[in-house]
Amino acid sequence: MGFIWFIYAAWLLLVIYLTVRSIGVKRDTEPHLLQSFGLMFAMIAAFLLPRLPLFAFVNFAPVNAVLSGIGAVLTVAGMLLLVRARQTLGRNWSQTVSVKQEPELVTSGPYRRLRHPMYTGGLLACIGSAIVVGGPFVFLLVLLGAIFIWRVGAEDRLLARQFPDEFPAYARRTNALVPFVW
Repeated sequence: MGFIWFIYAAWLLLVIYLTVRSIGVKRDTEPHLLQSFGLMFAMIAAFLLPRLPLFAFVNFAPVNAVLSGIGAVLTVAGMLLLVRARQTLGRNWSQTVSVKQEPELVTSGPYRRLRHPMYTGGLLACIGSAIVVGGPFVFLLVLLGAIFIWRVGAEDRLLARQFPDEFPAYARRTNALVPFVW
């Protein structure tokens, strides 16, 4: 039960961190309410769906201590990658796929090897959390996974338009989401 509380506390701290760090970011050039609502809907749905009898099978936690420990380590590793990538983006971060004022192509830190390390970290954290808690994090993994895969394509197309000289070479030397794979 201690691992479960740890996972929820870690996610709460991550949300607080991301919320505080969103203050002072560069403004989007246009609003993207549909994307924001879609992300919020996915998170709410992830925590409501396991309550339906049809999806009771995902409520398998708690698992044994060894597996829970592995899940907790994966969660922390994913969150650390996400936070490091967020710090590297600085004021260039956005909750949505959007054009920022004074855009910059960030290629340092975790962006040296991955074009979307925040998504990689988020998915790794979801996998670890799903191992420990099951239920809502299984759905969070599925729903955020779908959103993140869409966003990888959308962000790559946006970056290719914004940085036609730099982005093609950057895309060739990095993986999108999974190191050494994709």
